[in-house]
Amino acid sequence: MQHLLQRSAQFQDALVASFGSGVMLFDESPRRFASASACELSIEHAGVLRLAFGSGAPHSAIALLRLQYEALLRAAWLLHAASVEEVAWLTAPPDSAHVQQASDLPPAGLMLQQLAAKAQPGLVLPLQQFNTISLKVLHSHVHSGQHAPRRVASGFPEAQAREIVRNSNGLLHMAYRLIATLTGKKALVEGTVGVYQDFTDCLPAA
Repeated sequence: MQHLLQRSAQFQDALVASFGSGVMLFDESPRRFASASACELSIEHAGVLRLAFGSGAPHSAIALLRLQYEALLRAAWLLHAASVEEVAWLTAPPDSAHVQQASDLPPAGLMLQQLAAKAQPGLVLPLQQFNTISLKVLHSHVHSGQHAPRRVASGFPEAQAREIVRNSNGLLHMAYRLIATLTGKKALVEGTVGVYQDFTDCLPAA
């Protein structure tokens, strides 16, 4: 497990290095800015997930995987499917009148439906697959449902821990690839793909 966590950290380092001197968005539109911010949030969750596993807190780690997924889904939805008003609600100052309206934004399931109608299958299909296979179990852990107490009592299986880390790495790659898309530079997108191919040992099985 420790080797997988080390490889995962190296994977993120390689993704960061693939951007060279840094990230500059194609433009500073609220839509791109909001999408990039949500990507950064998803990336943050991935890093803390690895720390949680490394410190012996697997139940917290699995809850973070859901946060990581939903932040990435929000980023993709903001770029491709959110209305101008919805983008404005999410980018408004916290003390603005937009805050109450932002609380009415679509939940994950509806965002995924709206995204499927607007974005390319290469972005949508992995998110749909994750939602179908993993989300109910993650929901149970977030809300201390049936799965969480059982795992506390019986111990967290290492095979499942490895699967979670690999799934997190897959989402991590999608977040960096989406950021690369936001720059408008094809070479950066291709760079993230190259990194993916170099680290298949710590990524979900095809």
